[in-house]
Amino acid sequence: MSKSIGRMFSPGSTSNYGYENNYQNYLRNYNTYNYDEAANNMAATAHNMSQNLDTMPNYQFNVESGDAARQRAENATYQAYVDKLTPVYQQQTADLNNYLINQGIPVGSEAYNRAMQNLQNNQNDALNQAAYQSVLNGQDAYAQAFADNLRAAQFNNNARQSYIDQIRTLLGNSVSGYENMANLYNVQNGVQARQRADTQQGMDNFNSFLGSFMSGLGKTLI
Repeated sequence: MSKSIGRMFSPGSTSNYGYENNYQNYLRNYNTYNYDEAANNMAATAHNMSQNLDTMPNYQFNVESGDAARQRAENATYQAYVDKLTPVYQQQTADLNNYLINQGIPVGSEAYNRAMQNLQNNQNDALNQAAYQSVLNGQDAYAQAFADNLRAAQFNNNARQSYIDQIRTLLGNSVSGYENMANLYNVQNGVQARQRADTQQGMDNFNSFLGSFMSGLGKTLI
């Protein structure tokens, strides 16, 4: 076989693949030890960190309302008023009772009952004000508790996301097994496709050469 025909059937010849060969040799000789070790260390750190995710609080998508805090504030406020006013009311009732008797107004009389009812109405008004104030305090407690729960949930979610972002950053220079296999497949598939194209081109060149040779030979024989 002539040298020219041999070149026609030579896939991946130096002239066609010289750059690739030089680049592959460069890559094979390039020292990546320090980088690879650092990447492996970071990937190992990311792996260790990821194992802590199960022990960390999950993302919070719901926030507790402040109902419990509101109820506690209302009860505490109202009870404080009652504890303060009860002995005062008892003393007021006893004082009025003694006053009316000393004034000659008998117990159970219309005047006596009216005076005692007026006192009780005034005392009930004060208790109603205490109830109203307890509602206001409950509303404040509700708003504060909800805001605190919301901040706590946001802090938890931000902390978890920050932790995951750290893991992703550490993995940024690493290649997964799937990605590595995909890269190998793409390189191999590309080389094979070019080799098939070169082989086909060689055969086309040979057929053209053979046709020209046979045509010239026929003319010579005639």
